[in-house]
Amino acid sequence: MDLNKRISILIALICMSLLCNAQKDELFEDLRNLYMDEKYEKLITKGEKYLANDDTRKDPTPYLYLSKAYYEISLQEEYAKDYPPEKAFTSSLKWASKYRKKDPDGTLFRENELFFDELKKAAMGEAAGLMSDQKYSRAKRYYDAICKFDPEDIGARFMLGYCLHQMKAAMEASIALKEAGRLMHTVNMEGLSSGDKKILREGVVRYSDYLLEAGMRDSARVTLQLAEAVLAGDSEYDMLVRRAK
Repeated sequence: MDLNKRISILIALICMSLLCNAQKDELFEDLRNLYMDEKYEKLITKGEKYLANDDTRKDPTPYLYLSKAYYEISLQEEYAKDYPPEKAFTSSLKWASKYRKKDPDGTLFRENELFFDELKKAAMGEAAGLMSDQKYSRAKRYYDAICKFDPEDIGARFMLGYCLHQMKAAMEASIALKEAGRLMHTVNMEGLSSGDKKILREGVVRYSDYLLEAGMRDSARVTLQLAEAVLAGDSEYDMLVRRAK
């Protein structure tokens, strides 16, 4: 094949790719417009129609907008009668989890980072109250949801493992904690957002304290060392480091 023909084929492929992307953007423009216009109930109806269509149900976009719609509804009192806030928020987490299955590379996740940070912060707030009341099985659901829509969240993975330990689900806890350990070796922790650093601190502190109480000082020391770049200087973290020596 001569050079000119190769160039022509390459140009054709690029044009086809651009056309497909443009058609996709246009396809879900109604969802974007409804979200911008704050017409969340109509957005839910439209989004569900896309999911009932074999041609669009595999695309992550409708799942993402359903999550966004339910999250906004959970915040607004005018919807409380038809959409109880806790139930609406749970629906938002559910659709966020389903969304990520359709976007394994996290392309839309990065484009919607602010939304997911806000959703994560809200989930952490709900879980914190349950943790204080030692309602680990209920708190676990929130950490589990975070891990599903953000598989690289180390702190949420630690907290999930901690809750599972408290629930006496040893095998599941071990799986979650091993994954957290793997992520500590692969994720650039210094590049984490402030929200992710906060949940990382919570997870590392709780889990390391648990290890020390259980007499597993070496495991606690390793966990703390892996988080040093992010948590060094935090008073509670430093105290645990001293205990682990």
